[in-house]
Amino acid sequence: MTAPDPMLASALLVVLETDERYTTQEDRDILQLAWDEIHDRLAAGAEVNGVLTDEYGSTGSLLARAIGWQCYDIAQLLLAHGAAPTDPLTGHTGAYEAAFDQPEMIRLLMEHGADATLFDRDDLPAALGTDRLPETPVPPDMPDRFFTAQRGTRNPQPCDNPFFLEQIRTFHTAYWGAKSAGRDPADQRGMHPIFSFDRFGRTVTRLPDGRFVLIAGEHEDSYDSDFCIYNDVCVIDGEGNVEYFLYPVEDFPPTDFHSATLLDDHILIIGCLGYRTQRQDGVTPVLRLDLETWRVTPVETTGDNPGWIHRHRAELQGGQIIVSGGCIEPGFRANPDRFALALKTMRWHRLS
Repeated sequence: MTAPDPMLASALLVVLETDERYTTQEDRDILQLAWDEIHDRLAAGAEVNGVLTDEYGSTGSLLARAIGWQCYDIAQLLLAHGAAPTDPLTGHTGAYEAAFDQPEMIRLLMEHGADATLFDRDDLPAALGTDRLPETPVPPDMPDRFFTAQRGTRNPQPCDNPFFLEQIRTFHTAYWGAKSAGRDPADQRGMHPIFSFDRFGRTVTRLPDGRFVLIAGEHEDSYDSDFCIYNDVCVIDGEGNVEYFLYPVEDFPPTDFHSATLLDDHILIIGCLGYRTQRQDGVTPVLRLDLETWRVTPVETTGDNPGWIHRHRAELQGGQIIVSGGCIEPGFRANPDRFALALKTMRWHRLS
């Protein structure tokens, strides 16, 4: 089955599309019948997942439609009865797009296991709770060099740069972050690349205690003066606290479009695109991020590895990580195979 229960869907659409401010008594009677049907179908275990196709040919889940109509109570009801932000029957992710610029709805989806990386970048502060961070004033006389993206000198190096913390709070681009701090990037050529927390190819890992670990990623494209591939880690607890760490490139090379797999006490970072000068044919970079010390260390592996892979999927299955999809350098070649990394031996082998 790839569609929700049809009777439940019909009743929900009646409720969603009825504006109670302009209803007649007949409308209210129909609305009550629809609500009765909804509760009866849900009590009977009706399927809430799957997608519908409307008369105009557009598709969407019941959850996405409730969110699009800004009906928080109905979205909450559907989630309580098994609906999921990423539809388990079809993989449909329309709920994330429908939640655009609805912080309360975004937080509701996050409470039910939403993948923060699937929200619009403008919605990440609400999804990760950085919108609850206190504003960090940037001193008007702060030297230009403190606006610039930086590498660490220790592993890890805690960083409390006020401009960096404000960028983490807002997820502003480099340009808008500098403007918000009272600087004109065009007049401050020595500032580039300006630090930004608006990234592509970053991973977001939710820890069992509710914290989020954001790893590296890149800002802008290579032609832009603010292009930078980062090698940093940010830990956000969603309650108004943040820890931010820098690293030496010798320990943690610039990393983007990698995967991050949560294990017992560490995260295993596999692959990346990186700068051209980093890429090595036939090598798969693997790093270990310790969740107690936040230290990053390279991991030696053996066996038949995927090569310099990026934009891939990594899934923990038993005692191994299965890597599939993505692209391999040089040449941005599609990866047609599946590889397994055995965690006890750190040995790769090809599955297909």
